[in-house]
Amino acid sequence: MTENKIVKCPICQFEKTENLLDLNCGSLCDSVFSHSVKIEACLKCGHIYNGLSSVEIAGLAKYYNKESAPLNLGATDKSGDRPGSDSPFALQRYSQLYSLISCYIHNDFKVLDVGCAAGSFLDYLHKQGLNKLYGIDIVEDYVNYAKKKNDNIKLGNAELIPFNDNSFDLLIADQVLEHLADPIQAFREAKRVLNANGLLCIGIPDALRYSETHFFDFYWFLIKEHIQHFDIEHLKLLASLEGFELVTYGKSDAPIMSEKMILPNMNIIFRLTNKTCGLTISDSCFKLKKEIEKYIIYNHEKLKIKRKILSDLAATQKPLYAWGIGREFLLLFETAGLKKCNLVGLIDSNPYKQETYIIDGKKLLTKIF
Repeated sequence: MTENKIVKCPICQFEKTENLLDLNCGSLCDSVFSHSVKIEACLKCGHIYNGLSSVEIAGLAKYYNKESAPLNLGATDKSGDRPGSDSPFALQRYSQLYSLISCYIHNDFKVLDVGCAAGSFLDYLHKQGLNKLYGIDIVEDYVNYAKKKNDNIKLGNAELIPFNDNSFDLLIADQVLEHLADPIQAFREAKRVLNANGLLCIGIPDALRYSETHFFDFYWFLIKEHIQHFDIEHLKLLASLEGFELVTYGKSDAPIMSEKMILPNMNIIFRLTNKTCGLTISDSCFKLKKEIEKYIIYNHEKLKIKRKILSDLAATQKPLYAWGIGREFLLLFETAGLKKCNLVGLIDSNPYKQETYIIDGKKLLTKIF
């Protein structure tokens, strides 16, 4: 990518940042995303975000429809917490979210799930007794699938909701806000479609706790589509700008793809008041930057160990197979020296990857022959 990265803070619009990380973590095929991830810290409010280029931002819809959705829909492992799934891990996270909102809602609430994907959280809410359930998603394949179960599903996104003003009592954006280039616009749209005193429920990775759930180097930054890295302080800043006040929030740990792969999750409820306030930045807003700096230092040290291991492997030139071709593999391949090893085969069980991925001239195998 030759385009300049976008450095204006998505919360306070300040244009001066400190670059905390510029990491070459590879890219698959003709991906919308460039090879590197650039993590910026706003010097005014301390917000942490991925400094995408204008080309990358313009290509987000294409990424979700042409890269992310086929990858998830083609996955053979159905136990993981994939978008809109009804796997045990996903149901565990839905239960955590519902336990927070249950005492603030009743069965007559009209609910919109923004980013509903395959629609399983709406199914979960229906089983809890709610019947006025609607959903939107940016991915056409997800919408078509979800509509088989619920006809109230539309193509749309958090920044442009295809419903009339004052339509809903509760808007849910679970694992959505971190994906948005313009989170302020998402709050404005939520304000528009919510009734007076309506509730906005957000589920989001808690960036303040990234270091507590280490299972692979820089993992929370390897997810390049996670553009925003929020803690509660920056969500409160964002909400107050658009007339929302904090009702309550809770933190939880949720397994994603295995019991050892833990999402440091945070569920938050805001209430619409329409009493907007100016930006009030306290010292607590800069705690996140300090924690992210610690996370980066720690992961550089972990990556250094892998570089030594792969350097020794490369020196032997012993035949090597790589099993599981994803974000983690690409980081090792591009940055840790795996590219210099004698890779004789790349293996992955995902049919979509097998059909589309070519790495260093090699197509993916289903198994070792």
